[in-house]
Amino acid sequence: MASFSTLNEDCLCRIISFLDDPDSFHSVALSCKRVQQVINNTRSILHPKLLRAKAEYYIKCYLVEITDDKRDYNEFRNLENLLSNAARLTAAKELLTYAKVVKVWERNGPVAAKLFTWIRNLESRTEEGEPRATCFKEYQSVTLHLSGCDKDLKIDTTYFHDHIGNYDNELSIHVTCGDLDVKSEDFTRYCPDDYEYWEENEVQAAVKPMKPVVELLQKELGETVPPITNNFFIWLCYFFPHQYTLTVEHKLRFKDLSRNEKPTSGHVQSAIDLFHQNLQAETKLKNLVSEWNNPDSNLPSLIAETMAVLIQRSETKFLEKLQRDANGFYEIASDLKQKPLPKPLVQDLLLRTELEFSDYSPGTVADKFVESRASFRFSGGKVVKAWGGMRGDGASYPTWDELELKVTLPDGKELKLNSDGTYRRKTIQVEMLSPVTELFQKGANKCMEGEGRIPKLDDRFTAYYLLHALNFGGEEETFLGKDDKNVSCSQSSEEGSYEGSEEEQSEEEHSDEQ
Repeated sequence: MASFSTLNEDCLCRIISFLDDPDSFHSVALSCKRVQQVINNTRSILHPKLLRAKAEYYIKCYLVEITDDKRDYNEFRNLENLLSNAARLTAAKELLTYAKVVKVWERNGPVAAKLFTWIRNLESRTEEGEPRATCFKEYQSVTLHLSGCDKDLKIDTTYFHDHIGNYDNELSIHVTCGDLDVKSEDFTRYCPDDYEYWEENEVQAAVKPMKPVVELLQKELGETVPPITNNFFIWLCYFFPHQYTLTVEHKLRFKDLSRNEKPTSGHVQSAIDLFHQNLQAETKLKNLVSEWNNPDSNLPSLIAETMAVLIQRSETKFLEKLQRDANGFYEIASDLKQKPLPKPLVQDLLLRTELEFSDYSPGTVADKFVESRASFRFSGGKVVKAWGGMRGDGASYPTWDELELKVTLPDGKELKLNSDGTYRRKTIQVEMLSPVTELFQKGANKCMEGEGRIPKLDDRFTAYYLLHALNFGGEEETFLGKDDKNVSCSQSSEEGSYEGSEEEQSEEEHSDEQ
């Protein structure tokens, strides 16, 4: 059987181009250094699944590279901006479509649908952790182009909430249009979702300062039945265009009955063309990618090239996933930097890891249940799956006082670890993770072959890494206890490091030849 090491680059490129699923890609990439070289050099356009795998591969390698020195934060911010802007602009290309206009017309009436055809921009984001970890603030911005006055009307809203109620809810609406600049603040202590149940004085307090805005919109729309209602305006500010269904009395219609007919593609197309003409997404995306470079590394250019194809193919959901995963892996890589781990091993760990799901964040209140999932790929197609769940009472310290871990080994055997939540013992039984430690150690031996000194991983390190991959790294001390950072991953000579059985070594060598 021919070895990968004997094949030229053109031949290997053709072979790699047929790997159409991420598992096969990562298995080969992790097991053969020659294939890694080709992956880093090839510019070929590949199968969509492989293209996504390449993007993940480059980004993980880059995160390891930038967290290996003191310049990591600025470099990560640049990567974060690239990913977020790519996802935002790619999503914006699909913001206004005929199908979506019809959906708004069916759900919230002809006036809402007409307003939707005026849309120029729609953005939202959530910030957590200020002024306390239990707080968050939601921002939404909607921009509509008013053709009558040829101006953009921009509606910015905020919603601040504290999970445990130490701070009152705060809502605000800010509208600008040319010289018009109007604000409405502190009109209710309820959340926007409950706007239909606000007291009448709260509704009035929200909308009264906005009277010039309502009048301007009414003038642009023409006569409606009924005229713009307070509830319709609040919905426009916080939930336009697709969130929540207006009640019947607030689904505005035009007085001219012909304007209430279901929109046709011909009528909507001119609005769509104008939207794209104004957006210039392709130009902005090309500039975004072309400007992102780093003379000290070839990885940025590889990331940029791969991103350009993902953008061209409108891989919006995957770009959003890349953005989330990049944040997660940056945190993991930054935490691993505190351990005496060599760069090749950190990269090997990240490349083996898939972040699947987590509903935990630093602002999550510890009075409920949160869970996360991750998986880890190893040679021979072996996969380890990890699930973790945490509970807490929200009062005592540490507030998260109960942890469950379920680790499924490649043979289907399930390891169950938990902290019993008592005062005397909260640490989990890390020694149960020895089968996973062996798999990680085999990967370490392989990726650092010939390095001379290979880290000796222990079960506590495995537990540490699982917690961080599950996004529970902030609770490490609670469930693992305090640790001397030099204990979990001690340096050993190549001769003294974990070698594995003869069968395992043979399997690794065979995997390298496949």
